[in-house]
Amino acid sequence: MTTAATVIDRTLRQLLSGTVEARNKLASTIDANTTTVVASYPLEGLRTGQILEIDSELMYIWTADTGTKSLVVERGYNGTTAAAHTANALIKVNPRFPRAQVLESINDEMADLSSPMHGLFQVKTLDIDYNGSDTMIDLAGVTSIIDILSVSVRYLTDDYPVARKIRLVRDVPTDDFPSGYALRFDQGVFPGRLRIVYKAAYVTASTESSDINTTCGIQESVTDIVAIGAQLRLMSPREIKRNFTESQGDSRRAEEVPSGAVGGSITNLQRLRRDRIQAEAARLMRSYPTFLSKD
Repeated sequence: MTTAATVIDRTLRQLLSGTVEARNKLASTIDANTTTVVASYPLEGLRTGQILEIDSELMYIWTADTGTKSLVVERGYNGTTAAAHTANALIKVNPRFPRAQVLESINDEMADLSSPMHGLFQVKTLDIDYNGSDTMIDLAGVTSIIDILSVSVRYLTDDYPVARKIRLVRDVPTDDFPSGYALRFDQGVFPGRLRIVYKAAYVTASTESSDINTTCGIQESVTDIVAIGAQLRLMSPREIKRNFTESQGDSRRAEEVPSGAVGGSITNLQRLRRDRIQAEAARLMRSYPTFLSKD
């Protein structure tokens, strides 16, 4: 089991490369509506106008009292969701890569991997009882499908011959085919139980606790590609930030990080992602060849 949180941690570990961001701890439990946060240790970097992160929630600091170590904050900042947090939860100060943003990048990467350009997919199965006479049948319960991999019919308890000359038909009327997808038989098939194996796109993770293997369909061998892709998506906008003309947010001098340095640093990641996608696509093609169009 690999959760989205595991991939987020892996992505951050590789991006930060040992850099430890300023942090503190939450002194007491707060609910989703609390607007005063008390820290366990001296505030230091926690001051007015800064951003803090607890779990996956960002908060904007309106006021900071160093004596009481309390902060008046705006909850659910920058599109994150206000939630309850327990005492001793870690407080990160101005995180370079907020966890909510990393999860968003992971979801974007999983959606992109199933595009025709990359050709990765999850494999699903569907069992349907077939009467042997219908020319088209509904793929009941299917909500997303890329293509059919194979169809076999239960002829005997130990014999499932592969059916040929079968096509996937999309966008059929939902009053006749509720799923919007249908299987069309261009030659006769024995009546019986059909085992349909099909390609489906990966599904996005709704929370950090989502299992990206069982819920999202990501194969264990593809997990590293998701982390690499998320790193690329998180690093790419930093070159835009580097070229802001209004102000320079980074503390390093311009000659230390010249224009284009960030873009150049991700070149190897791009190559690695490309090679890994090609390798996984080849593995899937070898494991699931398609024979439906053959006689």
